[in-house]
Order: sequence, then C-alpha cells, then structure tokens
Amino acid sequence: MEKEGFSWNAEEQGIILGAFFYGYVITQIPGGYLAEKYGGKWLFGIGTFITAFLTLLTPLAAKAGTTPFIAVRVLEGLGEVST
Repeated sequence: MEKEGFSWNAEEQGIILGAFFYGYVITQIPGGYLAEKYGGKWLFGIGTFITAFLTLLTPLAAKAGTTPFIAVRVLEGLGEVST
C-alpha cells in the first residue's frame, strides 16, 4: 500500500497547526458567558458533539485542500468553547 503525503510548506504547516487555537482562543470569554447563562453541561455536550463531528471530517477536508482543512480546524477550536 502506498503512503499518502501532503506537500505543505513550513508556513502552511504552522497555520494548520495553529488554526485550532485561533478558534479556541476566540471563544473563551463568550464560552464563560454561555456556560453561566445556559449551564455548563449543555455547553460541554454540544461542544463535544461539534468537535467530534468535525474531527471525523478532518481527513476529507485535508484531501480537499489546505483552505478547507484550516477552516475545519478553526471550527474545531470554536467547538471547544466548553473546555
């Protein structure tokens, strides 16, 4: 079986690796507000579901290209609003 690889340069790799944290950082203060308003268990459950679903889409997004992959990683970070 042939091993699949991606041809990302160092800059693209850095953006991809940081993309999750861009989404994660944005949601820290709104996440606290939402947890206080609606309760932590709902926020945690919905955030976990969203992140799990997007994680399943990660290989498809990576094969589709760098931009869709980065978008999915940012959305995964946004889904981690509860942690």
